[in-house]
Amino acid sequence: MSTPITDLAQLPPAFEKAMNSGNLDEVLNLLAPGAVMRTVTGETVTGQALRDYAAGSIAGKAQLSNGPSRIVAGDGIAFVTEEWTLEITTPDGNRKKATGASANVARLGEDGTWRYAILNPLGTA
Repeated sequence: MSTPITDLAQLPPAFEKAMNSGNLDEVLNLLAPGAVMRTVTGETVTGQALRDYAAGSIAGKAQLSNGPSRIVAGDGIAFVTEEWTLEITTPDGNRKKATGASANVARLGEDGTWRYAILNPLGTA
């Protein structure tokens, strides 16, 4: 079990670290119940589909690098943006690199832990 993220500024680096270490449980622990993600292909996933998507990224030896985060927070909800680079091995064995700017929403749980509720690596696109 990971250390609860009580400092919102630590959420983006914790997500990067969990993804890069290949720890699916850590990645999922940083997501709020009912979290939703818009994938880089534009598909929206939640629940088991979100778990499968994260597992697929880990299976592809994903390496995520986040730029500085910009955070606007108030009353238990936050808007988190940042530039990112992701390298991943595709099922055909090729290593691919993608970049973008995310627009994510984090929520403060009743337990005092910040988690992502909405992940949108495509930002406003």
